[in-house]
Amino acid sequence: MWLYKECEKRQIRFDVFITTGNFAVDCAAIAKLAKPHKRVVVIGGDGTLHLTVNALINTECSLALLPQGTGNDFARGFSCNISDWQESVFSQSDELIDIGQINNRYFINIAGIGFDAYVVKALQDKPAMSSFGYSFAGFKHLLSYKPRRLVGNFAGQAVSQINLITVFANHRYFGGGLAIAPKAQLNNGLLDCYAMNARGSFANLYRFLRLLLRSHHSMKGLIYQQLNSAVITSEGLSIEADGELIGETPATIKVHPQALRFCIPVKGNKKAPNK
Repeated sequence: MWLYKECEKRQIRFDVFITTGNFAVDCAAIAKLAKPHKRVVVIGGDGTLHLTVNALINTECSLALLPQGTGNDFARGFSCNISDWQESVFSQSDELIDIGQINNRYFINIAGIGFDAYVVKALQDKPAMSSFGYSFAGFKHLLSYKPRRLVGNFAGQAVSQINLITVFANHRYFGGGLAIAPKAQLNNGLLDCYAMNARGSFANLYRFLRLLLRSHHSMKGLIYQQLNSAVITSEGLSIEADGELIGETPATIKVHPQALRFCIPVKGNKKAPNK
């Protein structure tokens, strides 16, 4: 593997950890193994990245990424190729970025309640094999999704609606390449919140198509705001974070500004997005 050979060539001592699928056990093991190191490199996708963020939060250890997953939604937001990511692994600098939190889980990309969590749950037994697979699963499960009322308070604004999807975004993409939050930034101390109400089956399909075409910002019934905290009081709604099913509402959401050191890749000679 390229990384192993590069570390040996640079005479950098490293440890290797292979995840087991048990979140609590893996999280504790990564946190312990990372203590003597200055940087952890994730070789994987959004799920492995999510796990590692939870292990490294509140530490001085920086995080680098070599995107090797199916969706790679967080990485997609930088529009960089693999050589750019490889370069960032050994960069002498890193930047403090914001990290979101929903209940007891931290997230680096996006947390969602509603249809997205429903699709994540449906894909647990049969994961998508490509980014297209996520979009196809969205179409497939949209007609069977039964929306429920979401009640909460988003940065002082009362919200009560039949929920199609509500996301809290720290970065731009989710669901295998859907640009749900094109304005989101990693270092502004805010999450971009999109709350889309549900209507009839065909209207919901139309809304999903608008999302695919990146024209959802102008949709009627869409609540968009930037916030640093939110509370959802409805019970029993599934929650996903960084593409991982993590629990159910009620939920408390907040952002931790500049909470993690991350090696942001640079595309060519230009600064990466969110700089």
